[in-house]
Amino acid sequence: MRISRGARALGAAALAVVIPVVSATAAVPVGANPVISSIAPDPSVQRGADGAFHVYASSDDWSDGAGYRLIPHFRSFDLVEWEYVGDAFGSRPAWAPQGSFLWAPDVHVTDTGAVMYYTTGGPAPCIGMATAPGIEGPWTHGSAPIVCFGADAPYQDLDPMDPEVVFTDDGPVMFMGNFEGIHAVPMNPAGTALVGDPVRVAGTGVEAPAVLTREGRTHLFTSAGLCCDGEQSQYRVLGGRADSVMGPYTDRQQRPLVQAPGAPLPGDVILKGDADWVGPGHVDVTTDDAGQDWMLYHAAPRGSAVLPNGVQRRYMMLDRLDWVGGWPVVGDGTPSSTRPADPVVSLPVRLTAVGDAVLRPDRDRQVLDASVRMDSTGAAYAGELRATLTGPGSQRVEMPVLVDGQQWPSVPQSVEAGATVTRAVTLVPPAPLAPGRYELVVSVGDAGGPVRELAVFGLEVAPDGSLSMGSGALGSAPLGSLGG
Repeated sequence: MRISRGARALGAAALAVVIPVVSATAAVPVGANPVISSIAPDPSVQRGADGAFHVYASSDDWSDGAGYRLIPHFRSFDLVEWEYVGDAFGSRPAWAPQGSFLWAPDVHVTDTGAVMYYTTGGPAPCIGMATAPGIEGPWTHGSAPIVCFGADAPYQDLDPMDPEVVFTDDGPVMFMGNFEGIHAVPMNPAGTALVGDPVRVAGTGVEAPAVLTREGRTHLFTSAGLCCDGEQSQYRVLGGRADSVMGPYTDRQQRPLVQAPGAPLPGDVILKGDADWVGPGHVDVTTDDAGQDWMLYHAAPRGSAVLPNGVQRRYMMLDRLDWVGGWPVVGDGTPSSTRPADPVVSLPVRLTAVGDAVLRPDRDRQVLDASVRMDSTGAAYAGELRATLTGPGSQRVEMPVLVDGQQWPSVPQSVEAGATVTRAVTLVPPAPLAPGRYELVVSVGDAGGPVRELAVFGLEVAPDGSLSMGSGALGSAPLGSLGG
């Protein structure tokens, strides 16, 4: 076994763990949809200073006994394997109307930290704003909403739902709307208030605006149909483009997205459901390190589209977004179950869950056995393995690694250039683990530094204390995905 020269010296006896070494780098498996099978609707993604991609999603009850999440936060280093970090908020804003939700987050990295816009939903929705030192949080609600339903002129006709803010050279512009028409409204330079006249950029019948500029044009994605109508959901993604942010937007057939009364719903169909997936929609777009765009969205598995509590099982999906003749194209226009290739993300090392995690008795306690594979991405790498466990109620704890009867907060691990190592680790969770669903995350990071990669196991502890669910990426068996 090789030991990082910069790692803490544990002693030869404390490092007596077998580590098979493979002569060549093992191929990273091609991912499959969904990438998050916890309930992660309306995803908004940004990359953080830690190199990770951070997704925030609409609040919902995952039917796992942990209650209603307030903007769940997920993190990934490769856009394929995700961990549930926790919720952005512990409570709704003090100004929120009674019966409010927290939906459709829109997150951005700024010069001073990060900002999140969201809607409170309900019969009288408002759009609020929160700020944080960085995209990782912690988040603080603003003291007042930006705009609410029934605002004074010139905003009296706005539908303050599904905010999307675009930062332009002339200042930020907020898009909003939920089937009553999409409007774009200029904001003040700080992005804290509406200051200009609203412009209608899409007509009735669509919601969830998402805006990005490619090849000199601004593209507007919307979603049509009902997101949460079970197996009958006709939710789908539409698109159009314009020469400027404020429009006018048209589709490939040159139909204005603000349709004439009685006219068919315009917009190019970018994604729709198929035999495997129900109701794809509410998109965001991110770009990998090779310059390739990827579309994130939610969809439900056909045949089990609804949880036992009635919530639509909206998983987060990931598909490649290409530009053909200046127009957006996603595969064959339906969600993929597998991808021919995964995103290209420059990582110092890759970490992958291997096999099943095993919960077993050890003297007077329980321990968790798990294995991870560490792949060189080119150069040699040395770091430290750590583990966390998130359980019922979203409690998150660090788990020590057990080596020769001693517990360590982390253990050193290295890999030669072009090689692969597989390491078995024995972890000491809070004992005994109560029945419920857990997420085990084994991460590798620089000694004393940030996390660089992670591997995720989804677990379920049965009432008799046995582990009844095997390992898998967050898309296979995560916390919150086992409610039915």
